Amino acid sequence: MIPKDTVDRIIETARIEEVVGDFVALKRRGVNMLGNCPFHNERSPSFTVSPTKGIYKCFGCGKAGNSVNFIMEHENSTYPEALRYLAKKYNIEIEEKELTAEDIEQQNEKESLFVVNTFAQKYFTEQLWESDNGKAIGYSLFPRAGL
Repeated sequence: MIPKDTVDRIIETARIEEVVGDFVALKRRGVNMLGNCPFHNERSPSFTVSPTKGIYKCFGCGKAGNSVNFIMEHENSTYPEALRYLAKKYNIEIEEKELTAEDIEQQNEKESLFVVNTFAQKYFTEQLWESDNGKAIGYSLFPRAGL
């Protein structure tokens, strides 16, 4: 497992224009950079890289993200593999921590709680906006709550 402080350092150090520039010919257009999208065939550039925001966005196919997302998408790699790629590119040493059984259990519990909370959020949102009771009762509570 890659420690969080190392992940943060990799993300802060990785410059989107350099990472994308290794794979795409970019031309400066004002504060942004433009090129042909590497994710689909196109003749006119719709792929924008914003160095100030640290993101890329293709207005043709809709793909977007940061340096890590770009490497994951372009190289068809996992999150840890993309982090290792960027760490190697920027000469950042990674001291990976071996997960103990307790760490794995805690990680699984967090993931389980996240899945349960996501399910509950979707369920109750659907009940509020789409069920008859949600519309009748839920909507009537909004004015009282100041919403």
